[in-house]
Amino acid sequence: MLEAAGITGACADIDCCELLAWLFSPEKSINLYPVKNQSPMRKAAFLSEQWEPFLAVVRGHLHSTIARAKAGFSLHEVMPSHDVLNALTERCQELTEAWHGRANIGMVYEFFTEMAEHDGHSPYMFRDIPQQRSEDGYVRLLDGQVRQTLYRSHSKAVTTEATTKPIPLVGRIQQTAGESPIDNLQLPNLMPRKTALLLTCGHRIQQFLVGVLRWKQRRILQLLFPDTDAEAMADINAVKTKAWDLQLSEEEPSLALTMLTRHGCLVESYGQVPSDTRYAAEKFIADSLSKLETERDEELDSFMQHVTKHPGRPFNEDHVEHKTMLLRSMKSRSVRLVFRSVVEKFCQHRYITIAWTRRAPLLYLPDGAEDFTVLRKPGAEELTRFRKNVFAYGESHALGQSGGGWSDSQRWSPGSLMYELGPLLCVDDDAKLPNHYVTDIEKIIRDCMVLCPDGGMADALPGETLHDSGQNPVVASSIGKTQHTQASKASAEEFPLMAEKNRPRWCPHMQAFLDIIQVGESEDAFFVSGRSRQPDTQRFLEFFVELREDGDFIFVMAPVACMQKVRVPKGQGCMGLDFDFENPDLGERVTQKNLPIATVDASQGKGNFLINTKEHWRMAMEGRPVLVRLPL
Repeated sequence: MLEAAGITGACADIDCCELLAWLFSPEKSINLYPVKNQSPMRKAAFLSEQWEPFLAVVRGHLHSTIARAKAGFSLHEVMPSHDVLNALTERCQELTEAWHGRANIGMVYEFFTEMAEHDGHSPYMFRDIPQQRSEDGYVRLLDGQVRQTLYRSHSKAVTTEATTKPIPLVGRIQQTAGESPIDNLQLPNLMPRKTALLLTCGHRIQQFLVGVLRWKQRRILQLLFPDTDAEAMADINAVKTKAWDLQLSEEEPSLALTMLTRHGCLVESYGQVPSDTRYAAEKFIADSLSKLETERDEELDSFMQHVTKHPGRPFNEDHVEHKTMLLRSMKSRSVRLVFRSVVEKFCQHRYITIAWTRRAPLLYLPDGAEDFTVLRKPGAEELTRFRKNVFAYGESHALGQSGGGWSDSQRWSPGSLMYELGPLLCVDDDAKLPNHYVTDIEKIIRDCMVLCPDGGMADALPGETLHDSGQNPVVASSIGKTQHTQASKASAEEFPLMAEKNRPRWCPHMQAFLDIIQVGESEDAFFVSGRSRQPDTQRFLEFFVELREDGDFIFVMAPVACMQKVRVPKGQGCMGLDFDFENPDLGERVTQKNLPIATVDASQGKGNFLINTKEHWRMAMEGRPVLVRLPL
């Protein structure tokens, strides 16, 4: 107890007042008497009065998201706003802390990932991919060919539309920014004057058009239903029928009538306006603003390019120069600073955020280096920002991105300069971490814990479930400049290899069972497993978390080969292509081993295989025997 209070040493001077304060005022994240341990009456009251109403609110946001997507809303209007998502996340943490004693956001995360499947970016849903289990249950096979077909068809359709009839960026903003394809959670809010006018003024004109259409549609509804309030018309089919009859009687029906016939209700979003009309309107706005003349400043242009390509990092690696250039930009007539709360309304990639404080140093060992470098020290404030993985290969699959160099914590609300300037302030540029050669064990553990109910499913609240978290090695990671974990809905029961035991030993200092499991024939084909209810303690952060089962987190750390992608003559590589994967320590290649997959990562290492050929599918159906032969 004294150690927990921060008092160590046999002869330590004990401040009784401080000790009593610690005893009666525990840390905020610790609830010594959670609701789930109280009387049945108290638990029932909590569920009916607090949790179930909150669950209904979150479920309502899901239904609204699906309805907006089906109705054809603009892509940036489909998902709930950042403010709404932050409020839901915060409320979920409050309620789960009261119930479990430790906060989690698992329920909100589940609904969030389901909402994001309808945001217009996901080319498929995970359930669309054919799946099969090996007979022993160790391996889940996913049809990689179908997955490729789904996202290639989506990409081709988007490319064709953009090429054949490009629409100017009016009332919208480019969704690509940053140092990698996923470094775009916050879009640049420092932009040329013309771009800012196209965004803000263009959006207002678009909303004015929607307002005019709604006004005209109300008049049409009053004509069709004189005894009914136009806003209260809920019978969509009746509206469509009468609007269709009216449209047939007119030689040139108006746009308002045409849209009323199509949707059966008042227009709600600019995205519902026919594409030809949108294109004509946006082209007119863009042409009108093209006459604006702006003074060019090469240094300011260079600064704007920097904040777009490297958000959260100081200009020329100099914080003073960065702030000087920011002030110059704010003074310039050719540059506009648009507040973050305005820009993020047009960001199509929504995310939910959790904050945590690092307890162990984050070490970095670059390729070829001999000594570790400390990237983040204990006490550093960290963020995990969960966003949907649009190319999912697991249920509720999301990426857990680290901080972007700006403050995303709840203590800075919209309206404050810290929030509104966002990435332009570069308050913590060291938080922009790379993904390659930086295995962030503590982040993996934290991400998993915040998604899982304390104690497993025995006392889980409705809507809560188990999740896993992991970080792919370099060879299996296509994005190296932005740190991210892979989170998905999973349990150890689904991937039995992660739950295997050999001779577990209780370690009292870590409050955990430790075990070494030999999974293959080679002497290094093993993993270290740890089971604990509190894996975020100082002494447990060196273990790698994978799954959760029976109230305990299961941590798996395995030595894996640093596989390298090498070029080979076409036809001799993987699947007959011109590349192979080689183990540099043994000089052996994947094609020589006749394996169904080439690398071990956070997904395939536990038994979640993406298979591309019938022969590999047959091999993977062996289950555990093929799983333990992977290139560890």
